[in-house]
Amino acid sequence: MFKLIALKRRFRETFGLWRKVFWLLSYSGKWLGFAVLGLTLAEIAFSIGSLLMIKSLAETMIAAEDLRAQSDTFLWYILLLLLVFLAGRIAAALGNYVRSKQGYVVTDYVNRAIQERAVKADLSFYDSAEYYDSLQGARQAGAGRPAQVVANTLNVLRSMLMLGSIMIVIATVEWLVLPICFAAVVLILVVQIYFTRERFQLQRQLVPKERRALYADFLMTSEPYAKEIRLWDLGSYLRKVYIQQRKLIREDYNVIEWRKALSESCVALISALLLSTVIAYLLYRFSAGAATLSDLVIVVLLLLRAELSGRNFVAALSRLYDDQLYLSQIFGFLDLKARIESSAGALPVPTHIWNGIQMKDVCFTYPGADEPTLHDVSLDIKPGRFTALVGGNGSGKTTLIKLLCRLYDPEKGQILLDGADVRGFATKSYRRLFSVIFQDFVQFAFSGAVNVQLADLGHKPDFDRMRKATKLSGADEVLEELPQGYDTLLSRMFDGGVELSGGQWQKVALARAVFPESRFLILDEPTSAIDPNAEAALFEGFRSKLGGRGALVISHRLSTIRMADYTYVLDKGRIVEEGTHDELIARGGRYAQMFERQGRGYRR
Repeated sequence: MFKLIALKRRFRETFGLWRKVFWLLSYSGKWLGFAVLGLTLAEIAFSIGSLLMIKSLAETMIAAEDLRAQSDTFLWYILLLLLVFLAGRIAAALGNYVRSKQGYVVTDYVNRAIQERAVKADLSFYDSAEYYDSLQGARQAGAGRPAQVVANTLNVLRSMLMLGSIMIVIATVEWLVLPICFAAVVLILVVQIYFTRERFQLQRQLVPKERRALYADFLMTSEPYAKEIRLWDLGSYLRKVYIQQRKLIREDYNVIEWRKALSESCVALISALLLSTVIAYLLYRFSAGAATLSDLVIVVLLLLRAELSGRNFVAALSRLYDDQLYLSQIFGFLDLKARIESSAGALPVPTHIWNGIQMKDVCFTYPGADEPTLHDVSLDIKPGRFTALVGGNGSGKTTLIKLLCRLYDPEKGQILLDGADVRGFATKSYRRLFSVIFQDFVQFAFSGAVNVQLADLGHKPDFDRMRKATKLSGADEVLEELPQGYDTLLSRMFDGGVELSGGQWQKVALARAVFPESRFLILDEPTSAIDPNAEAALFEGFRSKLGGRGALVISHRLSTIRMADYTYVLDKGRIVEEGTHDELIARGGRYAQMFERQGRGYRR
């Protein structure tokens, strides 16, 4: 009973998988699909036709009393055979072309689907090793697998029809040979499918080791880590880590390949014995006068062709089974569902914001973590107000930003926009309310102009607005001095690029945050790599520069903090103090102690 249920479930899974495959292939266009199918069938028809013509030619030659008298007939047979063979080769060549064309289209589509799913995945997926294993499994499967499935399906069909045709012809001569041929094909098929599944299961188990090896390789070959690796001489250590992981992977694969080689050798021996038995039987029939010489020649020829077709059939069927196993990884990844999505009745973001953003008793714990990162956090970010957030490392400041932007949803509590829960708004529209510079901002290998405008690609390029943003952040002085100005590529990864310093990059990233016409500006340590003069220029008259936007600034610098309208102090995931600079100093708490400690350093 349980086996029947499991069989039904596997059938449903296989059917669902194939339905998805052909849905993907339909993306390449029905005419291309018809061309692939038609050319494959033509190739099969010409191959079978040439086989039957060879049989007819052999019978005619053996039956002829005078071969010279029949030379013209034989010549026409040969010419026709060559034409059929040539037509088959042309059909095969054209078939390979259209299959390749279809494969490129589908591969690009699947690549795009994987990228779209990765981009749409919740940020929480990146906190799970299972996500990385799933992504690595999809990459190992290969985006071209769906196209390979069709090619392998057609190969199975072609080999099966060819093998079936050969079997029919053999049966007309000596049907007792068929069970032996069938047994040889089944033996090869069982071995191939068994070890295909074994290899697939092993590859799934080895994904974590593969990722460790790839990570070590990434560290050794990527620019961001080049300085530390050379300074600390980490190359030999990383190579050792890579070699160890690859050795473990290689040893596991070698065990399976050795077992497969032994099994295939045994099957080859059995197949050779079966073939020898058939040939001996036919020779016996010929010597006894029960078979003609033409029967003997044709059957031996067909047996050799049947053995080749049988191997091709088994190999194609094995690849098809292998494709099915790996495709389950691609579709498993594509079936990942984001939890933070707009509901069907999502509300539009209000055109005017009066009260701003409020966090009320928000709690949050990262997936797999034992302790919450934020505990009952409440704060307000009002339009036109400069709000500061201070706290030590690991206090939860960056996590708070991610919750405000709805990259995560709180487990408890609410985040409100003018009194309405933000989960009721369209996610993309809500996120466009914010311009953010994270402490670990991205340095894109694009031009200076593109780097600034990336935060607002929904609008047409506005050079005047971009210049205003770069001037505010101080990035205009950096970009204008480059060889091609704003069009200079900001990376040496590609020809003609230049590399900026950390402070210069921070100015560009700050311009990128200021550039969009957003409602709220969130800056996480925006001036940590900028000199004091540039920082003073940035925050001088900062409220007027906001243009009615609300701002949340995270900073450890006194010059920034004291200019804020209102400040929150975050410690171990809790808001422990809040108020204006003067109120917090008068209170003599954690903020005042921090301010006094930093002030002593300036007075020395």
